[in-house]
Amino acid sequence: MSEAVTENAIISGLPLAIAMIPILSAALVPLAARFGDRYRNLLILAVTGLVLVLSAYLLRLAWQGDVISQFSVGFGELPLYFRVDRLGALFNILSALIWFLATVFSLSYMTHESRHNRYYVFYMLTLGGCLGVFLTADLFSLFFFFEMMSIASYMLVIHTQSEEAMKAGRLYLYLGVFGGLCILSASLLIYWYTGTVELTPMLERLLLIPARTLIVILLVIGFGIKAGMVPLHIWLPKAHPVAPAPASALLSGIMIKTGAYGIARVTGVMYTPEAAETAALWSYTSQIGTALIWLGILTMFTAAFMALFQVNAKRILAFSSVSQMGYMIMGLGCLAYLGFEGPMAMGGFSLHVVNHAFFKAGMFMMVGAIYFHTGQIEINRLGGLWRDFPVTAAVFLIAAMGIAGIPGLNGYTSKVLLHHAIVEAYELHDSYALYLAERIFMLTGAMTTVYIFRLFSSIFLGSKPGDLKIKNREPLNERIVFITIGAVILFIGTNPFLVLRELVGPVVRVFPYDDYRFNYLLNTNFWDSHDLAGMAGIVAVAAVIFYLGTRYNIFTRKLPYWFSIEYLVYMPVLSLFMFLFTRGGRVVEVSVDSAYINSPRMLTYYCIWGKLFDAAAEGVIVGSLEPLKKGSFIVSSLENSGSLFFRLLMIFSEGLKSIYFLWTTALESFFSGFKNVFRTAFYFLFDMDYSFRGRFFKIVNTSNFEYYLLILFILLIIILLLQFLL
Repeated sequence: MSEAVTENAIISGLPLAIAMIPILSAALVPLAARFGDRYRNLLILAVTGLVLVLSAYLLRLAWQGDVISQFSVGFGELPLYFRVDRLGALFNILSALIWFLATVFSLSYMTHESRHNRYYVFYMLTLGGCLGVFLTADLFSLFFFFEMMSIASYMLVIHTQSEEAMKAGRLYLYLGVFGGLCILSASLLIYWYTGTVELTPMLERLLLIPARTLIVILLVIGFGIKAGMVPLHIWLPKAHPVAPAPASALLSGIMIKTGAYGIARVTGVMYTPEAAETAALWSYTSQIGTALIWLGILTMFTAAFMALFQVNAKRILAFSSVSQMGYMIMGLGCLAYLGFEGPMAMGGFSLHVVNHAFFKAGMFMMVGAIYFHTGQIEINRLGGLWRDFPVTAAVFLIAAMGIAGIPGLNGYTSKVLLHHAIVEAYELHDSYALYLAERIFMLTGAMTTVYIFRLFSSIFLGSKPGDLKIKNREPLNERIVFITIGAVILFIGTNPFLVLRELVGPVVRVFPYDDYRFNYLLNTNFWDSHDLAGMAGIVAVAAVIFYLGTRYNIFTRKLPYWFSIEYLVYMPVLSLFMFLFTRGGRVVEVSVDSAYINSPRMLTYYCIWGKLFDAAAEGVIVGSLEPLKKGSFIVSSLENSGSLFFRLLMIFSEGLKSIYFLWTTALESFFSGFKNVFRTAFYFLFDMDYSFRGRFFKIVNTSNFEYYLLILFILLIIILLLQFLL
């Protein structure tokens, strides 16, 4: 952000109030419940309504300046720090609105659930944590609210306390905590090297950090887990089916957006240059963008493919959420890849966040309503319900067309912008790889159309199964919520230029993008023949896939158990880790045990050898003092005798020389004299043992030994012993 951003700051405590009101109200839920469930429900409705009103006022302030509020609560060197720009205000108002609608829906849905007080306590804590993520100004504060949201929402996932819910909750909690630790580790690294964790442009400083790539990986993993990015998405298809429908709507519609928001802050703010003239530094961020583009493509395609083969309606929507997050991650990748030329990518990302929040939260609530009224969630046990639930069926069809990108609905507008962004990305460097990514983008759109209309037709069209019983009809609060969501979807889809100018443009303008590219975004023609023809092609391909899939019962086939990320990636990695951990632990354990058990013996040996060495050293050093002293006196007396000493020394030397000469001469004579004897004895023994022919062998052998031969053997042995001894 530019310097003008901070100059236009409006100091206010409103962001802190918005985040803390739901958190503090959680303590009032059990107290209100003492007076009755009605008072508790009124409290929840009033608090979420108040948060919505305050968020609307915050949005109004945000449009008056780039940064509208800052407030710090002291916690040592890293205080909780609040600052909101237009992007944060947009996420905040979106979350508050969807949360309020989910609260209205909960009033009827939660009547068939138990543990209401616990549910609403953590419902409010989750709201406070989620809003706090969008209102903070640094990574430490973001991490604080991020972890609060993850831990509180865990209780929403396991609300039913079934075995499946507990298993999904554990996976959700483990991955959530692990993602938070990744964010915290990256934050500490940034703070160690730069002295700040504020969410401001700092690419120049980050490039000087040796661990800059590790920091990016940790942040992408931390936020990518919450965003449901493949292959970190495994918690999402497990958590959504077991959570209550309002919680599923919030998990999919809002909470996974916190992950996308975090990645947007990293790639769109922190890893951007502080000044436009240093745009050459953007090459490193472009590399990050390339990786994010392909992660987004992998996420959208893989999840859409998996959604085609699901029969549980909530699992279909769960994989759909993962796929739609792939669109947003791809948009963020294009944002980083294009650098200062990325307004189209930022606009597509921002608008798709808004669109997805409405049609996906609405679809989860509508599927939850169907389950509440029928007790069924499997699509092969449903059908023909449009007569019994006309409002739900009509709005579900509107939302389905929106997520499929049908012109005139909200999803079409954001997908057009995202498609333009990926086209700009591959045209920038004429990259065939990104051209291939754009083709996969289009194919994923066709697959999305197939699974979402399969879901709609299975629930509302066809004939109603005979054993399907309708418990009750649509209550008023459900109709109000669904009609509101449908109206927003239609409004955005039919007024794309107004939304682009009044909502998307101001958000994108917060960032210092190229003016030409920004004006190009504002003048996007959504009704261009090329875009409409592309959408028609997607629908045609979807029709072919749908026909073939239903004609040959492809979608009803169950995928093999090994065809999953858990089996192909996580299980082998976990098995390898456990093998190395257990074997390594065993080696350490045996080594420690051996060292501990054998240490007394080793110490004993060490002491014995130490004593022996000490005694030997003492004997040599101390015992040699007296002989040395006597020898030195003798030598000294001889030296004092003058020439007599040298004459005696010469006589002693000549004597030693004569003795050595005689000794060597005697040895030579002995060995030369007995040389032939030894040779004869050797050949005699050889012939006796190995020669089986001849007269000598017949006379001298082991069966005809006589006394003289025994004497001969004894003599030979004595001679050999003398040879070795001498």
